[in-house]
Amino acid sequence: MCLLAALLLFEAGRIVREARRTRRLNRALHELRRPLQALALSLGSPGPERGGAGSCLAQARAALRELDAVVNGGRPAPVVAKTTVGRVLDDLARRWEFADVAIARSCESVEIEADRARLAAALDNLVANALRHGTGVVRVRVVSSERGVRFEVRDSGPQDSAGARARRDPRHGHGLRVVADVAAGHGGRASPASPAAGGGTIAAISLPVNRSAFSG
Repeated sequence: MCLLAALLLFEAGRIVREARRTRRLNRALHELRRPLQALALSLGSPGPERGGAGSCLAQARAALRELDAVVNGGRPAPVVAKTTVGRVLDDLARRWEFADVAIARSCESVEIEADRARLAAALDNLVANALRHGTGVVRVRVVSSERGVRFEVRDSGPQDSAGARARRDPRHGHGLRVVADVAAGHGGRASPASPAAGGGTIAAISLPVNRSAFSG
């Protein structure tokens, strides 16, 4: 009987702690929405077509929807739209215009169907990883084929040991998982950083021609 009472007390305490945690998370979500709403109003549009700031805002709102789903249940629906490789590269260039990033303007007229905010998040993670763990100019290019398009991000290497330190910190080390999830959601695949011909490392995300497998 004493053991049963102890178990019941433990479970009751867990439920209370979980309820408090959920309330704190929802309060944090509430406080995140306000500045994002203000930014959207100041830009005149929340979409990535507003340039670098609009693209970053779209990513933040997508991440907020995902966090909301984790806290309160459900799954955010992907925001899929037709765009071109050129527009994706334009947004990428604006977001990283002050960094040592060179973008090859190729395949710009190729049309793709994607969640632009999530694709932008995947590309930003690849660029950020290359800047943090590699050396030299980070180079981005797109290769198009009958099967689809491949966004490649290359640094001059070598990679340092910061990745191992980041993995020990739960706040860091999630970039490649994000890239893999975005690729899988588009029916594509992610290629983690690997040695490139001529030195350095190269990572990529590939999107297929047929986007009907998009799962969000």
